[in-house]
Amino acid sequence: MRSVLNKILTAMRGGVNELGEAVVDGQGNRILEQELRDSGQELSQAKHELAALMAEAASLGRQIRSEQDSAAKREQNARKAIEAGQEDLAREVAERIVGHERRAAELTQTRTLLQQRITSLKDRVQRAEKQLADYRRELQVVKTNERVLRTTAQIDTNINSQKSSLGTAKETLERIRERQAREEDRQTAGATLEKELTGANLDEKLKAAGIDGEQDAVNNVLARLKDKPAP
Repeated sequence: MRSVLNKILTAMRGGVNELGEAVVDGQGNRILEQELRDSGQELSQAKHELAALMAEAASLGRQIRSEQDSAAKREQNARKAIEAGQEDLAREVAERIVGHERRAAELTQTRTLLQQRITSLKDRVQRAEKQLADYRRELQVVKTNERVLRTTAQIDTNINSQKSSLGTAKETLERIRERQAREEDRQTAGATLEKELTGANLDEKLKAAGIDGEQDAVNNVLARLKDKPAP
């Protein structure tokens, strides 16, 4: 009993998978469009964050320069204190210089690491932009092909099928030709019957055989006129 239930569950899972695949296949273009829109939004967010990191790097650069400028000014003050013979004051200033240089070094290290990260992120963003552009072009090609396939299917279904307008037009034309042929046959038969009933058919046969009673009568009248002179 358990094995039967397992088989039923397996079949149900297979049916769900097939249904899911059918939905994906039927809505493929729409799904791809949404995925590309999501990718575009994610890329925009990544570029925004990258710009923020670049701004942070610029800020670190300003802080480094500020510490370096402060250290340079302290050095001038320390030299003046040494020249004035104030060794203790010069030492105190030197301690300040060490602090500026240490902070400048720490900031420089942080900025260097940040610049490396920025360079890596720029490469990734550029690759993502190129890939997204390629996918968008491919989507356009896919949508065009889909329209071609859909149009072809419509032509096959709506035009080339027997139930299409062209198919029914062909049947209508054949019926018209058949009706006209029957009408022509009826008219021909009627004319033939009329000739047979009136004797016109016999007269035509006599003329075809070279026997024309009307023409003979005319010839006889002409011959009589020729034999009898005018008074």
